[in-house]
Amino acid sequence: MGITTLNFFIFLLASIILYYLFPKKHRWMVLLAASLVFFLLSGAHYLILYMLFGIIVTYIGTRLIDEKLKSEKTKKITLFITIASIVIELVALRWINIIPTTVNSLSNLFNINFSLSTINLLAPLGISYYTLSLIGYTLDVYWTTSKAQKNIFKHALFTCYYPVMISGPIVRYEHMKKELFEPRKFSFNNVLFGVERIIYGLLKKMVIADQLAIVVNTIFGDYHQYSGLYIIFGAILYAVQLYMDFSGCIDIVIGASKTYGVVLPENFESPFFSRNLSEFWRRWHISLGLWGKDYIMYPLLKSEKFQKLGALCKEKFGKKIGKKIPTILSILILWLVIGIWHGASYKYIFAAGIIPWIYLTASELLTDTFKKVREKLHIKTDTMSYRIYESFRTFALMCVIWIFALAPSFLMGFDVLASIFGETNLDLRLQLPQIPYNAITLSTLLVFFVDYLKYKNVNVLEKFNQRNLVLKYIVIYTILYVILVYGAYGPGYNPVDFIYGGF
Repeated sequence: MGITTLNFFIFLLASIILYYLFPKKHRWMVLLAASLVFFLLSGAHYLILYMLFGIIVTYIGTRLIDEKLKSEKTKKITLFITIASIVIELVALRWINIIPTTVNSLSNLFNINFSLSTINLLAPLGISYYTLSLIGYTLDVYWTTSKAQKNIFKHALFTCYYPVMISGPIVRYEHMKKELFEPRKFSFNNVLFGVERIIYGLLKKMVIADQLAIVVNTIFGDYHQYSGLYIIFGAILYAVQLYMDFSGCIDIVIGASKTYGVVLPENFESPFFSRNLSEFWRRWHISLGLWGKDYIMYPLLKSEKFQKLGALCKEKFGKKIGKKIPTILSILILWLVIGIWHGASYKYIFAAGIIPWIYLTASELLTDTFKKVREKLHIKTDTMSYRIYESFRTFALMCVIWIFALAPSFLMGFDVLASIFGETNLDLRLQLPQIPYNAITLSTLLVFFVDYLKYKNVNVLEKFNQRNLVLKYIVIYTILYVILVYGAYGPGYNPVDFIYGGF
């Protein structure tokens, strides 16, 4: 059940009514029932067994660690078994075909025909997201920063709360236990703010992302023909499409959750206004970045082996360089995990793992060099023009990553990138159906204007709802009109899946 379909909004309305009709103390039960119904309506029914496996394993594991086991060694073994079990499930479902496809690809290079068969397994909705949430929860219980949930049904709701299963954000138990289980009164403002956020997300998804997808697919579907400037144009449009698609989905799920009074963490903070790559990654897919730092990078740096490595590196290479080596290595491991998480393909390991690590490492190691160059050239860094340059530079570097992510395979990514330097045939016309360019452009400008206000720490939604009632409803109905008239939907329309829903 797609969250841009009429069926979803009927489902949402029915669940909201039922939620507020229930006694406040037991409203979480409605959310659990709604989440299970949503899951069953969104795929093959047997897939719920995978989710039940994760729920049961982590419920038993965390209860044993928190209450039953006294020995630290036994707790560590239980922690390992619990996390390994759900990770193996995820890897088996997402990466089961990587070995036969790799062998087949390599054998073709040497004209050898192995033809190893692949297995087509369906992964359940949200498995990549709830697996990370469960790993974080299990580690929090082991580290005693969180108590294990004793009620298995509440534990199940934390795992499968349907808004976050679609495309995140990746949630923490300590935050969600308050949001999901504490009694809540009906609030008209919660429903209003939630509906406004949903409408804003639909504008991003249906008017901008799904329409731009047609142009992007045309260009990169025949990148040998549409070479040169067309590839640059397509990469820029794909960056906008990806952002509008992912952030639009997050707007819809945050809005849907808000109608119940359940607040989800933000996942984007105006990333395209970032002045460097480190800032960009702090503002893009925030929950994944924070999860990686808290559960991979920082634990590695605090571990005994990394402490010893740091001491050895300082002794061998000096304090300044030696201090950076363990950090660089931990960041490499972090980005490799993020790359693997994105999908069962080497292109994701490279595009979402290796390239960002190279970017960030080079930036860290060359900071002093860049500073000296700026001083030598008398470049002023506190000017508007330099800030704009930094944002465009960051955007261009990210476009390289997205070209590889968009390419059919890892090696073809280099081919697509090389086609930028091919001939630009300006007489060539994109073979496209009629697309509402004006509506797309104006909607995109609106989104970036709102993002700019957010970048300046303006609470846009709060400010908007303080405006005159007539003005508010003129804006809301105008956006609804644009969605209904220019949005991608209706008979003959093949809905475009949320990009990050496949990760």
